[in-house]
Amino acid sequence: MNKSNKMSYITSVHQHINSSSHHFLALMRLMKFPLSLMVTFSALTGYYLTGKPLSPITLNLMFGVFFMASGSSALNQFQERSYDALMLRTNKRPIPSKQISAFGALMVSLGLIFAGTMLLTRCGLIPMILGLCNVVLYNLIYTPLKRFTWLAIVPGALVGAVPPLIGWTSGGPYIFHPIALFIAGFVFLWQLPHFWLLILRYKKDYETGGFSSLSRFMVETRIKNLIFFWTIVTSVYLFSFPLFGITFRPGVITVFAFLNILFIILFYTTLFVKGKFRSLRNAFILINSFALLVFIALIFGCH
Repeated sequence: MNKSNKMSYITSVHQHINSSSHHFLALMRLMKFPLSLMVTFSALTGYYLTGKPLSPITLNLMFGVFFMASGSSALNQFQERSYDALMLRTNKRPIPSKQISAFGALMVSLGLIFAGTMLLTRCGLIPMILGLCNVVLYNLIYTPLKRFTWLAIVPGALVGAVPPLIGWTSGGPYIFHPIALFIAGFVFLWQLPHFWLLILRYKKDYETGGFSSLSRFMVETRIKNLIFFWTIVTSVYLFSFPLFGITFRPGVITVFAFLNILFIILFYTTLFVKGKFRSLRNAFILINSFALLVFIALIFGCH
């Protein structure tokens, strides 16, 4: 192979690698990889709280929930592709940016949902039914409802509350056990300010896309007050854990209380106090980080 052919071969390999990398990243965005991981972690938290040891069921649960969440997210982007193309926040998503065809995205979403369903079937009938119900709730109720009413966030928040129940029932106990309801209730309450922060941050985009938004009925200051009030409600709710039969290891409650107070102070600062740390993006990161810390505290702090 002469020097010219060698350079041509190397260039071809680089182009192939770059193309594969772009396709892989587009697929990750279609699946909303970070969000799907968070959903999976919440399901694993529910499973861990049953007290059952790690087993093949754990792997089926983990990949089953991840595939279901990823497939549902991909299906959501297929459903909203024409609206995504209108908004600055979403017009670079894989379908409107032509990185993945609409038909290809639909096939990926259905394949992932099918694979997730098969894996959750191995965890039990109830986990599988809950997984399918969540797809219906997200893609057939929440997604179309967003265009008509800002109250769509209620079924949207319920979508987030289901994965911990999938994890819990995969461990065997009945679905309405107090501990299962506690963690599902936390996720539901946390999701509401999560949605409202998105509405504040991208309110012009939501209006351009034709989605119903709370910002059409409330000024920004009132929405911020609502968000902060709801974070206080969520924080108070977390300290009702003894009522649900949850006990923490010695010292963990002190750490838990400190993190709660610290979160409230930091969250208030990012929402209301002038300075370089004040931004809706920082508030969004903070509230999601807090949810992750709560899951970790439940996993490592409970008896």
